[in-house]
Amino acid sequence: MSVKSVVLLILGTISIVMAEWPEFKVSVIDTFGNRMGQTALVDLDHDGDMDWVFGERGKMYWYEYRNADEWILHDLGQGARTDVGGTVHDVDRDGWLDIIAGTGWYRNPGNPADKTFEFFSSQAIGCHDNVVADLDQDGLMDVIACSNDTSHPFLNWYRIPQDPTQPWIETRMGTGIHGGVSPAGVGDLDFDGDIDVVRGDSWFQNHDRGKKWVEHADLIPPGGSRVGRYGLAIKSWVTDLDKDGDPDIVQAEADYPSCRVFWWENVNQAQRWIFHAISQLDTDQDFHSLAVADFDLDGDLDVFSGGGPLSKATHKMYIWENLDKTGNSWKEHLLLSGKRCHEAVAADVDHDGDIDICTKPWHGNTHLFLRNMLNETRKGIKE
Repeated sequence: MSVKSVVLLILGTISIVMAEWPEFKVSVIDTFGNRMGQTALVDLDHDGDMDWVFGERGKMYWYEYRNADEWILHDLGQGARTDVGGTVHDVDRDGWLDIIAGTGWYRNPGNPADKTFEFFSSQAIGCHDNVVADLDQDGLMDVIACSNDTSHPFLNWYRIPQDPTQPWIETRMGTGIHGGVSPAGVGDLDFDGDIDVVRGDSWFQNHDRGKKWVEHADLIPPGGSRVGRYGLAIKSWVTDLDKDGDPDIVQAEADYPSCRVFWWENVNQAQRWIFHAISQLDTDQDFHSLAVADFDLDGDLDVFSGGGPLSKATHKMYIWENLDKTGNSWKEHLLLSGKRCHEAVAADVDHDGDIDICTKPWHGNTHLFLRNMLNETRKGIKE
Protein backbone atom coordinates (compact mmCIF):
# COMPACT_ATOMS: atom_id res chain seq x y z
CA MET A 1 0.00 0.00 0.00
CA SER A 2 1.33 3.43 -0.95
CA VAL A 3 1.43 5.82 2.01
CA LYS A 4 2.44 9.47 1.95
CA SER A 5 3.07 11.46 5.14
CA VAL A 6 3.00 15.22 5.44
CA VAL A 7 4.45 16.70 8.63
CA LEU A 8 3.14 20.11 9.65
CA LEU A 9 4.57 22.27 12.42
CA ILE A 10 1.70 24.27 13.92
CA LEU A 11 2.18 26.39 17.05
CA GLY A 12 5.03 24.23 18.26
CA THR A 13 3.15 20.94 17.90
CA ILE A 14 3.70 18.27 15.25
CA SER A 15 0.65 17.02 13.37
CA ILE A 16 0.98 14.06 10.97
CA VAL A 17 -1.62 13.93 8.22
CA MET A 18 -1.79 10.53 6.56
CA ALA A 19 -2.99 10.29 2.97
CA GLU A 20 -3.04 6.73 1.68
CA TRP A 21 -4.20 5.04 -1.48
CA PRO A 22 -7.94 4.36 -1.09
CA GLU A 23 -9.55 0.99 -0.73
CA PHE A 24 -12.60 0.27 -2.88
CA LYS A 25 -15.47 -1.71 -1.38
CA VAL A 26 -17.30 -3.74 -4.04
CA SER A 27 -21.09 -4.13 -3.90
CA VAL A 28 -23.42 -5.85 -6.37
CA ILE A 29 -26.06 -3.40 -7.53
CA ASP A 30 -28.16 -6.08 -9.24
CA THR A 31 -28.09 -8.85 -11.83
CA PHE A 32 -30.15 -7.67 -14.79
CA GLY A 33 -29.74 -7.11 -18.54
CA ASN A 34 -27.28 -8.14 -21.24
CA ARG A 35 -25.29 -6.41 -24.03
CA MET A 36 -25.57 -3.11 -22.21
CA GLY A 37 -24.28 0.36 -23.06
CA GLN A 38 -25.56 3.97 -22.80
CA THR A 39 -24.08 4.27 -19.32
CA ALA A 40 -24.06 7.36 -17.11
CA LEU A 41 -23.88 8.42 -13.49
CA VAL A 42 -26.25 11.34 -13.03
CA ASP A 43 -28.67 12.74 -10.45
CA LEU A 44 -31.85 12.02 -12.39
CA ASP A 45 -34.23 12.54 -9.47
CA HIS A 46 -32.61 15.62 -7.85
CA ASP A 47 -32.00 13.92 -4.50
CA GLY A 48 -28.30 14.85 -4.24
CA ASP A 49 -26.68 11.55 -5.19
CA MET A 50 -25.86 9.82 -8.46
CA ASP A 51 -28.06 7.26 -10.19
CA TRP A 52 -26.80 4.55 -12.59
CA VAL A 53 -28.21 4.73 -16.14
CA PHE A 54 -27.74 2.03 -18.79
CA GLY A 55 -29.40 0.70 -21.90
CA GLU A 56 -29.77 -2.43 -24.01
CA ARG A 57 -29.21 -0.83 -27.42
CA GLY A 58 -31.78 1.85 -26.71
CA LYS A 59 -34.09 0.10 -24.26
CA MET A 60 -33.19 2.20 -21.24
CA TYR A 61 -33.18 1.66 -17.47
CA TRP A 62 -31.84 3.38 -14.39
CA TYR A 63 -30.99 2.36 -10.85
CA GLU A 64 -31.99 4.82 -8.16
CA TYR A 65 -29.23 5.03 -5.53
CA ARG A 66 -30.46 4.70 -1.93
CA ASN A 67 -27.23 3.46 -0.33
CA ALA A 68 -24.27 1.28 -1.30
CA ASP A 69 -26.34 -1.89 -0.90
CA GLU A 70 -29.74 -0.64 -2.05
CA TRP A 71 -30.46 0.35 -5.65
CA ILE A 72 -33.98 0.51 -7.11
CA LEU A 73 -34.45 -0.50 -10.77
CA HIS A 74 -36.70 1.71 -12.93
CA ASP A 75 -37.75 1.59 -16.57
CA LEU A 76 -36.56 4.70 -18.36
CA GLY A 77 -38.00 4.21 -21.84
CA GLN A 78 -37.27 2.72 -25.23
CA GLY A 79 -37.11 3.64 -28.90
CA ALA A 80 -33.56 4.71 -29.76
CA ARG A 81 -31.38 2.74 -32.16
CA THR A 82 -27.73 2.67 -31.16
CA ASP A 83 -24.79 0.47 -30.17
CA VAL A 84 -23.40 1.63 -26.83
CA GLY A 85 -23.54 5.38 -27.50
CA GLY A 86 -25.25 7.59 -24.96
CA THR A 87 -24.76 10.76 -22.94
CA VAL A 88 -26.58 13.12 -20.58
CA HIS A 89 -27.79 16.67 -21.25
CA ASP A 90 -30.73 18.93 -20.38
CA VAL A 91 -32.02 18.84 -23.95
CA ASP A 92 -35.24 20.84 -23.39
CA ARG A 93 -33.64 23.23 -20.84
CA ASP A 94 -36.22 22.58 -18.13
CA GLY A 95 -33.71 21.96 -15.33
CA TRP A 96 -33.94 18.16 -15.47
CA LEU A 97 -31.23 16.06 -17.13
CA ASP A 98 -32.34 14.01 -20.12
CA ILE A 99 -30.71 11.01 -21.82
CA ILE A 100 -29.37 11.09 -25.39
CA ALA A 101 -28.86 7.73 -27.12
CA GLY A 102 -28.07 7.35 -30.80
CA THR A 103 -31.15 8.19 -32.88
CA GLY A 104 -33.08 10.05 -30.20
CA TRP A 105 -33.45 11.34 -26.66
CA TYR A 106 -35.50 10.61 -23.55
CA ARG A 107 -37.17 13.51 -21.72
CA ASN A 108 -36.91 13.46 -17.94
CA PRO A 109 -40.50 13.81 -16.66
CA GLY A 110 -39.40 15.51 -13.42
CA ASN A 111 -40.67 12.60 -11.33
CA PRO A 112 -38.57 9.81 -12.88
CA ALA A 113 -39.13 7.31 -10.07
CA ASP A 114 -42.84 7.31 -10.86
CA LYS A 115 -42.97 7.86 -14.61
CA THR A 116 -41.03 6.67 -17.65
CA PHE A 117 -39.26 9.13 -19.94
CA GLU A 118 -40.90 10.13 -23.23
CA PHE A 119 -38.80 9.27 -26.30
CA PHE A 120 -38.29 11.66 -29.21
CA SER A 121 -36.51 10.82 -32.45
CA SER A 122 -33.72 13.25 -33.35
CA GLN A 123 -33.05 11.58 -36.73
CA ALA A 124 -29.37 11.34 -35.78
CA ILE A 125 -27.34 8.25 -36.60
CA GLY A 126 -27.19 5.12 -34.48
CA CYS A 127 -23.66 5.14 -33.10
CA HIS A 128 -21.01 3.79 -30.75
CA ASP A 129 -20.16 7.21 -29.23
CA ASN A 130 -22.18 10.24 -28.15
CA VAL A 131 -20.60 13.33 -26.54
CA VAL A 132 -21.93 16.86 -25.94
CA ALA A 133 -20.00 20.12 -26.45
CA ASP A 134 -20.68 23.64 -27.74
CA LEU A 135 -19.12 23.35 -31.19
CA ASP A 136 -20.68 26.43 -32.84
CA GLN A 137 -20.10 28.84 -29.91
CA ASP A 138 -23.75 29.78 -29.51
CA GLY A 139 -23.78 29.01 -25.79
CA LEU A 140 -25.78 25.79 -26.24
CA MET A 141 -24.54 22.23 -26.24
CA ASP A 142 -24.39 20.24 -29.46
CA VAL A 143 -24.22 16.45 -29.86
CA ILE A 144 -21.39 14.48 -31.49
CA ALA A 145 -22.02 11.00 -32.89
CA CYS A 146 -19.44 8.51 -34.17
CA SER A 147 -20.28 5.28 -35.99
CA ASN A 148 -18.60 2.83 -38.36
CA ASP A 149 -21.81 1.09 -39.42
CA THR A 150 -21.65 0.19 -43.12
CA SER A 151 -24.78 2.26 -43.82
CA HIS A 152 -23.40 5.38 -42.09
CA PRO A 153 -19.65 5.29 -41.29
CA PHE A 154 -19.77 8.91 -40.16
CA LEU A 155 -18.50 11.33 -37.58
CA ASN A 156 -21.29 13.93 -37.31
CA TRP A 157 -22.38 16.71 -35.04
CA TYR A 158 -25.93 17.89 -34.43
CA ARG A 159 -27.30 21.28 -33.46
CA ILE A 160 -30.35 20.90 -31.22
CA PRO A 161 -33.16 23.16 -32.54
CA GLN A 162 -35.21 25.49 -30.35
CA ASP A 163 -37.90 22.80 -30.37
CA PRO A 164 -35.80 19.70 -29.59
CA THR A 165 -38.63 17.38 -30.61
CA GLN A 166 -38.00 18.39 -34.24
CA PRO A 167 -35.21 16.78 -36.32
CA TRP A 168 -31.73 17.85 -35.22
CA ILE A 169 -29.53 19.73 -37.70
CA GLU A 170 -26.70 17.53 -39.01
CA THR A 171 -23.15 18.56 -40.03
CA ARG A 172 -20.70 15.98 -41.38
CA MET A 173 -17.24 16.14 -39.78
CA GLY A 174 -15.48 13.10 -41.21
CA THR A 175 -15.38 9.32 -41.39
CA GLY A 176 -16.51 7.36 -38.37
CA ILE A 177 -14.69 4.54 -36.62
CA HIS A 178 -16.02 1.91 -34.22
CA GLY A 179 -15.34 4.17 -31.26
CA GLY A 180 -12.98 7.01 -30.50
CA VAL A 181 -14.77 10.10 -29.17
CA SER A 182 -16.30 9.01 -25.87
CA PRO A 183 -16.31 9.47 -22.98
CA ALA A 184 -14.74 12.96 -23.16
CA GLY A 185 -12.85 13.46 -26.42
CA VAL A 186 -13.57 17.19 -26.76
CA GLY A 187 -11.58 20.32 -25.91
CA ASP A 188 -9.78 23.36 -27.30
CA LEU A 189 -6.62 21.52 -28.32
CA ASP A 190 -5.07 24.31 -30.41
CA PHE A 191 -6.01 27.20 -28.07
CA ASP A 192 -7.92 29.13 -30.73
CA GLY A 193 -11.07 29.55 -28.66
CA ASP A 194 -13.29 26.78 -30.03
CA ILE A 195 -13.84 23.10 -29.27
CA ASP A 196 -11.99 20.44 -31.27
CA VAL A 197 -12.85 16.73 -31.34
CA VAL A 198 -10.66 13.64 -30.81
CA ARG A 199 -11.62 10.56 -32.84
CA GLY A 200 -9.29 7.73 -31.91
CA ASP A 201 -6.09 8.12 -33.91
CA SER A 202 -7.01 11.58 -35.26
CA TRP A 203 -8.19 14.92 -33.96
CA PHE A 204 -10.49 17.21 -35.88
CA GLN A 205 -9.73 20.93 -35.85
CA ASN A 206 -12.79 23.17 -35.63
CA HIS A 207 -12.94 26.00 -38.19
CA ASP A 208 -15.70 28.57 -38.66
CA ARG A 209 -17.76 27.50 -35.64
CA GLY A 210 -18.21 23.90 -36.63
CA LYS A 211 -18.88 24.44 -40.34
CA LYS A 212 -15.46 23.19 -41.46
CA TRP A 213 -13.29 20.47 -39.94
CA VAL A 214 -9.66 19.56 -40.67
CA GLU A 215 -8.49 16.06 -39.72
CA HIS A 216 -5.01 15.62 -38.20
CA ALA A 217 -3.91 11.97 -38.06
CA ASP A 218 -1.37 12.69 -35.32
CA LEU A 219 -2.33 10.16 -32.63
CA ILE A 220 -0.61 6.98 -33.83
CA PRO A 221 1.11 5.20 -30.89
CA PRO A 222 4.48 3.44 -31.25
CA GLY A 223 4.03 0.21 -33.20
CA GLY A 224 0.76 1.48 -34.64
CA SER A 225 -2.82 1.35 -33.42
CA ARG A 226 -4.17 -2.02 -32.31
CA VAL A 227 -7.14 -2.77 -34.54
CA GLY A 228 -9.49 -5.62 -33.69
CA ARG A 229 -12.41 -7.36 -35.32
CA TYR A 230 -14.64 -4.28 -35.17
CA GLY A 231 -12.04 -1.86 -36.48
CA LEU A 232 -10.30 0.87 -34.54
CA ALA A 233 -11.76 1.51 -31.08
CA ILE A 234 -10.13 3.88 -28.60
CA LYS A 235 -11.64 5.62 -25.56
CA SER A 236 -10.59 9.30 -25.41
CA TRP A 237 -10.49 11.92 -22.65
CA VAL A 238 -9.24 15.50 -23.09
CA THR A 239 -7.77 17.10 -19.95
CA ASP A 240 -4.68 18.94 -18.74
CA LEU A 241 -2.99 15.86 -17.30
CA ASP A 242 0.46 17.38 -16.71
CA LYS A 243 -0.85 20.69 -15.33
CA ASP A 244 1.07 22.87 -17.79
CA GLY A 245 -1.98 24.87 -18.88
CA ASP A 246 -2.93 23.14 -22.13
CA PRO A 247 -5.24 20.17 -22.82
CA ASP A 248 -3.68 16.73 -23.29
CA ILE A 249 -5.35 13.51 -24.44
CA VAL A 250 -5.70 10.31 -22.37
CA GLN A 251 -6.64 7.18 -24.32
CA ALA A 252 -7.45 3.52 -23.72
CA GLU A 253 -7.48 1.00 -26.56
CA ALA A 254 -10.57 -1.20 -26.78
CA ASP A 255 -12.08 -4.17 -28.62
CA TYR A 256 -8.70 -5.89 -28.91
CA PRO A 257 -7.30 -8.79 -26.79
CA SER A 258 -4.31 -6.89 -25.37
CA CYS A 259 -4.68 -3.13 -25.11
CA ARG A 260 -2.77 -0.16 -23.73
CA VAL A 261 -3.60 2.95 -21.74
CA PHE A 262 -1.52 6.02 -22.59
CA TRP A 263 -1.58 9.79 -22.93
CA TRP A 264 -0.51 12.37 -25.48
CA GLU A 265 1.32 15.49 -24.30
CA ASN A 266 0.19 18.61 -26.14
CA VAL A 267 3.23 20.55 -27.42
CA ASN A 268 2.98 24.08 -28.85
CA GLN A 269 -0.80 24.24 -29.15
CA ALA A 270 -1.30 20.86 -30.84
CA GLN A 271 1.58 21.32 -33.28
CA ARG A 272 3.13 18.14 -31.89
CA TRP A 273 2.06 15.27 -29.63
CA ILE A 274 4.37 13.21 -27.40
CA PHE A 275 3.30 9.65 -26.48
CA HIS A 276 3.55 8.54 -22.82
CA ALA A 277 2.66 5.04 -21.63
CA ILE A 278 0.47 4.66 -18.55
CA SER A 279 -0.17 0.90 -18.50
CA GLN A 280 2.17 -1.86 -19.53
CA LEU A 281 2.43 -2.17 -23.30
CA ASP A 282 0.96 -5.70 -23.23
CA THR A 283 -1.81 -6.17 -20.67
CA ASP A 284 -3.99 -8.99 -22.09
CA GLN A 285 -6.96 -6.71 -21.32
CA ASP A 286 -9.59 -5.11 -23.58
CA PHE A 287 -9.85 -1.64 -22.05
CA HIS A 288 -13.41 -0.75 -23.09
CA SER A 289 -13.70 1.86 -20.31
CA LEU A 290 -11.89 5.04 -19.38
CA ALA A 291 -12.30 7.41 -16.43
CA VAL A 292 -9.89 10.19 -15.45
CA ALA A 293 -10.29 11.59 -11.92
CA ASP A 294 -8.42 12.37 -8.71
CA PHE A 295 -9.24 9.08 -7.01
CA ASP A 296 -6.82 9.60 -4.08
CA LEU A 297 -7.61 13.31 -3.58
CA ASP A 298 -3.95 14.37 -3.80
CA GLY A 299 -4.51 17.11 -6.35
CA ASP A 300 -3.64 15.33 -9.60
CA LEU A 301 -5.48 13.12 -12.07
CA ASP A 302 -5.37 9.32 -11.99
CA VAL A 303 -6.67 6.94 -14.66
CA PHE A 304 -9.12 4.00 -14.41
CA SER A 305 -9.86 1.21 -16.87
CA GLY A 306 -10.78 -2.47 -16.85
CA GLY A 307 -10.90 -5.58 -18.98
CA GLY A 308 -13.82 -5.84 -21.35
CA PRO A 309 -15.27 -8.68 -23.46
CA LEU A 310 -12.27 -9.42 -25.72
CA SER A 311 -9.69 -9.60 -22.91
CA LYS A 312 -7.13 -12.35 -23.45
CA ALA A 313 -6.58 -13.10 -19.74
CA THR A 314 -8.62 -13.00 -16.52
CA HIS A 315 -10.54 -9.72 -16.48
CA LYS A 316 -9.02 -7.06 -14.23
CA MET A 317 -9.81 -3.49 -13.22
CA TYR A 318 -7.04 -1.00 -12.50
CA ILE A 319 -6.36 2.54 -11.39
CA TRP A 320 -3.02 3.99 -12.40
CA GLU A 321 -1.89 6.47 -9.75
CA ASN A 322 -0.23 9.64 -11.02
CA LEU A 323 2.86 9.75 -8.78
CA ASP A 324 4.63 12.93 -9.89
CA LYS A 325 1.63 15.11 -10.89
CA THR A 326 3.06 15.46 -14.41
CA GLY A 327 2.00 12.09 -15.85
CA ASN A 328 5.57 10.82 -16.18
CA SER A 329 5.45 8.29 -13.34
CA TRP A 330 2.58 5.88 -12.66
CA LYS A 331 1.81 3.17 -10.11
CA GLU A 332 -0.65 0.42 -11.04
CA HIS A 333 -3.30 -0.54 -8.46
CA LEU A 334 -5.38 -3.68 -9.07
CA LEU A 335 -8.95 -2.98 -7.89
CA LEU A 336 -10.71 -6.19 -8.84
CA SER A 337 -10.00 -9.44 -10.65
CA GLY A 338 -12.39 -11.90 -12.28
CA LYS A 339 -15.16 -9.40 -13.14
CA ARG A 340 -15.76 -7.97 -16.59
CA CYS A 341 -15.71 -4.20 -17.12
CA HIS A 342 -17.44 -2.36 -19.97
CA GLU A 343 -18.39 1.32 -20.32
CA ALA A 344 -17.64 2.01 -16.64
CA VAL A 345 -18.31 5.51 -15.26
CA ALA A 346 -16.76 7.33 -12.29
CA ALA A 347 -18.37 10.01 -10.10
CA ASP A 348 -19.05 10.81 -6.44
CA VAL A 349 -22.07 8.50 -6.25
CA ASP A 350 -22.67 8.67 -2.49
CA HIS A 351 -21.90 12.39 -2.14
CA ASP A 352 -19.08 11.90 0.37
CA GLY A 353 -16.41 13.83 -1.51
CA ASP A 354 -14.45 11.05 -3.22
CA ILE A 355 -14.82 9.39 -6.61
CA ASP A 356 -16.59 6.02 -6.94
CA ILE A 357 -17.04 3.73 -9.96
CA CYS A 358 -20.03 1.91 -11.46
CA THR A 359 -19.58 -0.77 -14.10
CA LYS A 360 -21.12 -3.83 -15.72
CA PRO A 361 -20.14 -6.36 -18.41
CA TRP A 362 -21.10 -6.49 -22.07
CA HIS A 363 -22.01 -10.20 -21.98
CA GLY A 364 -23.54 -10.92 -18.58
CA ASN A 365 -25.72 -9.00 -16.17
CA THR A 366 -23.85 -8.10 -12.97
CA HIS A 367 -23.79 -4.38 -12.16
CA LEU A 368 -21.08 -3.41 -9.66
CA PHE A 369 -20.57 -0.41 -7.39
CA LEU A 370 -16.94 0.18 -6.42
CA ARG A 371 -17.20 2.53 -3.46
CA ASN A 372 -14.16 4.68 -2.73
CA MET A 373 -13.57 4.43 1.01
CA LEU A 374 -10.97 7.21 1.29
CA ASN A 375 -13.07 9.79 3.09
CA GLU A 376 -14.67 7.12 5.26
CA THR A 377 -11.16 6.02 6.28
CA ARG A 378 -10.12 9.59 6.99
CA LYS A 379 -13.26 10.12 9.04
CA GLY A 380 -12.36 7.04 11.08
CA ILE A 381 -8.81 8.33 11.66
CA LYS A 382 -10.14 11.71 12.85
CA GLU A 383 -12.58 10.01 15.21
